[in-house]
Amino acid sequence: MLKRDSLTAQMQQLSHTLAKVKRLIVEEQHTEALSTLERVLGEYFGTSITDLLETPANVFRQHLDKADFLPEELSLLADFLDTAAETCGQDADRARLWEKVLLIYDILEQEHKVVSFAHIARRATITAAGDG
Repeated sequence: MLKRDSLTAQMQQLSHTLAKVKRLIVEEQHTEALSTLERVLGEYFGTSITDLLETPANVFRQHLDKADFLPEELSLLADFLDTAAETCGQDADRARLWEKVLLIYDILEQEHKVVSFAHIARRATITAAGDG
């Protein structure tokens, strides 16, 4: 019970941080938004935007398997990566991050049996953007 409460508190904190990052982006404070994204990715998820851009999808998948994240954590990681992709100036970087977002959605659906209407809609948007 205590472990579950701790996880819930962590997920709430990460959700608040993600909301803050999105607010910073809307307010065009991109440097602070990226700094916050990098901090969360490093401290909580053990990675960085640079690592994510340079890591092939299969290696990223192995990292996720080793990390043994819970579905809630994976979902938030996808949200953070999606937000990071939105801040990328280069289409190729955005595409590499979105590839990892879609991979996480696949893991959530196939392995954890978690289906989210938000993820389905976002997948369609990302796929359409990639085709455009």
